[in-house]
Amino acid sequence: MRYNCFSRVSAYLTERLVRLMLTVMELLSFPLFRGFKLVSGYGGLYNQVSGTGIFDWESSYEVERNFEPGEFIVTTLSLARSDTALAESSIRMLIDKNVSAIAVKDIYFHDISEDLKVYSDSHQVPVFFFSDTFFDDIIYMIKNTLLTHSRDLDLDDQIGFLLDGAHSPEQNKRKAREINPFFHPHLICCFSSGQEGSQWQKDRKALLLDPEETVYSIINYQQGILVIYSVKDRISDQVKASSAFDLENKLMQFLEKCGLRKRVSRIGISSTVKGLENLGEILQECLYAHSSCQLNQVEELKFRESGLDQILQPICNSPWTRKYYDGLLSVITEYDTLHGSKLMETLLEYVGSNGDIKLTAQKLYQHSNTIRYRIRKIRMLLNLGEDFNSLAQLHLFVRLHQIYRSAESV
Repeated sequence: MRYNCFSRVSAYLTERLVRLMLTVMELLSFPLFRGFKLVSGYGGLYNQVSGTGIFDWESSYEVERNFEPGEFIVTTLSLARSDTALAESSIRMLIDKNVSAIAVKDIYFHDISEDLKVYSDSHQVPVFFFSDTFFDDIIYMIKNTLLTHSRDLDLDDQIGFLLDGAHSPEQNKRKAREINPFFHPHLICCFSSGQEGSQWQKDRKALLLDPEETVYSIINYQQGILVIYSVKDRISDQVKASSAFDLENKLMQFLEKCGLRKRVSRIGISSTVKGLENLGEILQECLYAHSSCQLNQVEELKFRESGLDQILQPICNSPWTRKYYDGLLSVITEYDTLHGSKLMETLLEYVGSNGDIKLTAQKLYQHSNTIRYRIRKIRMLLNLGEDFNSLAQLHLFVRLHQIYRSAESV
């Protein structure tokens, strides 16, 4: 595809057609843009990208008529190659048009003046320089991303890599940078369900943060929304605990401001960590916390407050754990099948009632003696006594049962 010096291509799309409202920061996470150098306008990294256009040399009238606010503009400034003042005047016109960003291919120019950098900063329009990327590829990438779910699919792979836990710290750090090259070193994550991604996008259009202090990514993941929230490194060892608590509060304020907490049904929240190499760990934590949140039927749950689930959730996929669970389950279910009894139902209700025989009987519409008989039968079948260890095993078995059943229903 060829363009003459006055041609331009716009992929400006109405909100009705756009599923993913792409930000400049999100766009730069694609491999195609990794060679781009940001020289000014850092505060505009959260600008929404509504389309893309090529600027070669248009008058102020043509810029006003042909370019749309929110477009990601690429240019060589070729017709101003021998006139720096004219080139910078052209960039100012585009900034005044409120484009989302301007990317200059460094054929004729390699930087901009300090005055123009200040102008770009004050208007929060990023200016980049790049070398090897073709205009056609940039335009195709932006149009395709706005029209499809391609970014979500790429991020699924990157998140899966981090969740795997089998890679070196340096590999994990590189993968985190692929999700968002601007992440700060102090991180916290949350995963929520019960909320459509499109509604979340509408909520966050008006949410502007200073990327020099706070950088976040919002990802549609497994029928839910994953939020990775990071802040600048200002935590000393002396204030580590209070700063971690402060980061949790900042995340919750962020979710509140977006309106997310008002509409989701479940939110699982990770611990806080320092270092991008640890992102996979807290991604897993927030997913575990979300699972426990669903099991406990509560609206929000922090991983560190999920009790024994902090151990059970991570080991439930161990073959040893599964073997232990399956062995106990088969004994009870085979007896129920053979005798038409309801030992499994009784055990689940008994543990759910914290071992209260009377309450269990009320819930199952049975006599208390019937419940006592069934619990004794379960203990006998499983070779369990009346001691604390035996009681702990019953509770452990029931919790594993709930975790496995919840996973199977997803």
